Amino acid sequence: MNKLLLAIDVGGTKIEAVAIDIDGSSRGQVISDTDNSGPEGLLESVEDAVYRVLQLSGATTDDLAGVGLGVPGQVNRESGVVRLAVNLNLTSFPLAMALAGRLRTPVNVENDVRLAALGLYHHLQQTQALQSLAYVSVGTGVAAGIVSDGLLLRGANGMAGEIGHVVFDPQGERCSCGLHGCLEAIVSGPAISRQAAAWGEGSSLGYDGQKLTAAGVYAAAGSGDEQAQRLVQKVSAHLARALHWLVMSYDVEQVVVGGGVAAAGDAFWQPIAAELAGMRRQSALAQSMLPQDKIYLLNGDENPGIWGATILARQAAGSVHPVI
Repeated sequence: MNKLLLAIDVGGTKIEAVAIDIDGSSRGQVISDTDNSGPEGLLESVEDAVYRVLQLSGATTDDLAGVGLGVPGQVNRESGVVRLAVNLNLTSFPLAMALAGRLRTPVNVENDVRLAALGLYHHLQQTQALQSLAYVSVGTGVAAGIVSDGLLLRGANGMAGEIGHVVFDPQGERCSCGLHGCLEAIVSGPAISRQAAAWGEGSSLGYDGQKLTAAGVYAAAGSGDEQAQRLVQKVSAHLARALHWLVMSYDVEQVVVGGGVAAAGDAFWQPIAAELAGMRRQSALAQSMLPQDKIYLLNGDENPGIWGATILARQAAGSVHPVI
């Protein structure tokens, strides 16, 4: 059997693992739950996804050439240590070394959203003469990855693009990072669900004590529920400001939005697009910097995190020169 690559995208709630032949052909894919209870739980849930996708591919760890892994948090690319991953309850954990020891194969680790930005950039470069972009993920967490002049922008501490932990409302809810009113504490999936839970039994949705997901909130807004519409409008206004901030800060050619919350599709995107249109009407500068085709929603069937993790896996296998 040809040697296999594994591309793994770890999120706050789910793990996607794809087995890929060296020639680029996909051999299998699994999606499973993330155990975010801490280092051992995370490691076991990643390992479980690996063994499931290997079984699906008719392979074993002996067939592995390299693994590329995207994970939330501050990642040291050289050591493979993941720090301050608040949505995974990781303070400091040598994830690359621990997983490599269990799988007996080279493992490279990078921040998930930065890796997705890199994967998206290389994917779009196949059809566009593109030199810069920002990828914004809105899911369990909120973050951006920036590619500038063809290079991934990591920052001095590997934290460039962590817009989810920028304070947008100082009087707002406490974020998992410890501050109050961070963007993530307003617009992430858990934040939307938490705000919906405050509606209580008096909600016109007939709230019955069960958690309403972000997808449920967007569906309710589309059905005319006024509370859901107000919440969606609040989320959309904050996200539009964050996208504007990204464009004005980094002056990228394109901004692409994805992630679990964004999977609501038009229900998620249209209110944001309306907010951006309002900015263009108010300001000639905003009109110049935020043309309608500059910011768009990623196709829901695409996962740029897997594209980036594939590049990382090839690097771990030694089949490409370092690109990150």
